[in-house]
Amino acid sequence: SGVKPSTIHMVSTPQASKAISSRGHHSISYTLSRSQTVVVEYTHDKDTDMFQVGRSTESPIDFVVTDTVSGGQNEDAQITQSTISRFACRIVCDRNEPYTARIFAAGFDSSKNIFLGEKAAKWKNPDGHMDGLTTNGVLVMHPQGGFTEESQPGVWREISVCGDVYTLRETRSAQQRGKLAHILHCIATHIKSCILCMANYSQQRRSFSKLSSWSRLKSHAQLME
Repeated sequence: SGVKPSTIHMVSTPQASKAISSRGHHSISYTLSRSQTVVVEYTHDKDTDMFQVGRSTESPIDFVVTDTVSGGQNEDAQITQSTISRFACRIVCDRNEPYTARIFAAGFDSSKNIFLGEKAAKWKNPDGHMDGLTTNGVLVMHPQGGFTEESQPGVWREISVCGDVYTLRETRSAQQRGKLAHILHCIATHIKSCILCMANYSQQRRSFSKLSSWSRLKSHAQLME
């Protein structure tokens, strides 16, 4: 089941942050400095379901995604450094109509915690809530014309830990976020977490040739590497 933000704690030591995040609640820890961390506790949300995606095979991950070997390489070759996060992202779906699905960067680990270190991009929004970006990042793109034979690549955007949509950073590791973009209202969205690519198809768009459209979008995604 899903979770939603609840209590906010300001702590001054790593020990205090660990104590809060180990109470059995989900939480996100934002390390501002060596002496200051903001911990946002999450509580049960009876109106949503949460699904997590990542490279980890631990129980919090619902959909395990692993790296693929580039063309021309031995399929048995060992991938020494993965570009897919162990806890890449989470997708929260409303249980009631219209069954809206939202994507958020980062997933909760086995301790039910998301930890953004001191060097991670993070900030406080005007309404007072904390937000941030992950190292690998989670990008989304809504194809022009949807997933059809005539579809063309759209504009890539980055999703924050709290689900807001931003323009791309100057570099993938930059601490400065992009500009806040309009909320995406998409019936079909291409999701990319570094080399992780998934396609979300609506019920209304299941009749076209997915393979052809997917091949073109995948080729475009590889250009983003």
